[in-house]
Amino acid sequence: MHYLKHLRIVSFLTVILISPFLVLAQVDTGRQKQGRGELKTAVSSPQITKGAPYPPAKPLDRTPNIDIKPQYIPTGKLVGDMKPANNAFKILDGRKKFRPNPQLQSLSFKDYREQDNSIPTASGCCPEMSVSENGQTIMTTGNTWMSLSTNGGANFISVNPSTIFPQVDGGFCCDQVVHYIPKFDIFVWLLQYWSNDKNKNRIRIAAQNTAEVRSSNGTSWTYWDFPSDVFSTTGSLDYSDVAWGNESLWWACQNDKGRVVSRIPLKELAAKSTVHYSFTAGTDALWSHVTQNATNRVFWAGHVSNSEMRVYDMKDGDGFYSWRSVTINSWPNGTNTSKCPDGADWLTPFEDWKHYVFGNTLQRERVWFSWVAAPGGGFPQSHVQMVKINPSTWTKEEQVQIWNPDFAFMDAYLSTNNQQEIGMEVAFGGGVYYPSSAVGVWGDFVVYYPRLSTRCVTRWGDYNHSRRCTANGADWIAGGYTNESNASGNIVIPHYIRFGR
Repeated sequence: MHYLKHLRIVSFLTVILISPFLVLAQVDTGRQKQGRGELKTAVSSPQITKGAPYPPAKPLDRTPNIDIKPQYIPTGKLVGDMKPANNAFKILDGRKKFRPNPQLQSLSFKDYREQDNSIPTASGCCPEMSVSENGQTIMTTGNTWMSLSTNGGANFISVNPSTIFPQVDGGFCCDQVVHYIPKFDIFVWLLQYWSNDKNKNRIRIAAQNTAEVRSSNGTSWTYWDFPSDVFSTTGSLDYSDVAWGNESLWWACQNDKGRVVSRIPLKELAAKSTVHYSFTAGTDALWSHVTQNATNRVFWAGHVSNSEMRVYDMKDGDGFYSWRSVTINSWPNGTNTSKCPDGADWLTPFEDWKHYVFGNTLQRERVWFSWVAAPGGGFPQSHVQMVKINPSTWTKEEQVQIWNPDFAFMDAYLSTNNQQEIGMEVAFGGGVYYPSSAVGVWGDFVVYYPRLSTRCVTRWGDYNHSRRCTANGADWIAGGYTNESNASGNIVIPHYIRFGR
């Protein structure tokens, strides 16, 4: 959920000239092909909250996303033929048993829970689901609520986060992310706060072990604040994504300088001590996500043009981050659009220009990126482009698509299981379908929905997460939702799902 009032996008060359943290490594005919930037460091002290002592905050009468000037992707040199590289994807009802390909094991829903007791999302917007799990302990979040199950999903209790943490800046906002990190037995919970009258805000990151999460019903946490002034004195923080590896938690956020990625030691979060973190200058990988299922290195990326990506990386222990330009096949970079059965467009205007790199996961030392592409070339509908890049050679190894000639796909969030299969949560809609959530595995060319929406929305949302399942690493967990109506009016039904072979 983006709410920055003034997003000042600085050109990559300008960033190089004015930023004290960037060092030019190589210039090729006036355009930078690779480079390196020095990391800046800061600290944050731990604070403790327990027992949910705070009264619920009154929802703020603000409209999210009044912010951004569109950032259109330039058209580059034509590479490839802009035609599908693989079969079209089917949509199937996951509540029934299908075998869409006899050569593949069919996918099944291991668990499915509708969370109709969750707190309604402010401004009527999208839940934007994040999920985490350690066996019987399952934690999910939407934009304005957290739900916890201590019995494997049989029951969820929903909590208003403003009752757990003290209010700061403009008050608790949105854009929550949750993870469970088995090596350190901690749930990690990120929360975003509204900007105040000086356009300052903060991201709050909380951590707690499983036993304490269960015994406190999700109300006992150690947390650290990351004020926007640390990263920029002229802009607030927005639209975070979180990943983790062997030793580090990586956190990406947007401000007026671009996309900033921070590295936080997991052992300090687990010890509930002062955290010493490092962070980048603003990068031009705008609104991008960071690598899921990483090890000692994280990646993020942006588009130089529709045939060139700039891929960033950061390693544990290094005092710098790096970037390389990678040539990929051209893709349709026009307007994202898709009509619901009632004629409304669920991608325009909110998503019409957004081609930011959304999916990001590591598979056998290769990094996969995905983003939404427009109709065009051999694609009648908006769809998802996916590219696999070898970070040893900085070359594209594969480029494929999630597409169908009759309806659109949007925002495939990727995650790799312990069998090195890529699972995903993806949105679809258009044609005969109202926008809905689905899950699947790359290579099956089919995704499964647990429930279908019955009304159109003109803003689907910025993310719904999928994760590798902790209880069984061959499975995945994911969050999603449907938009429906009942006697009282329009409703949103979030859900938690576990799926696997």
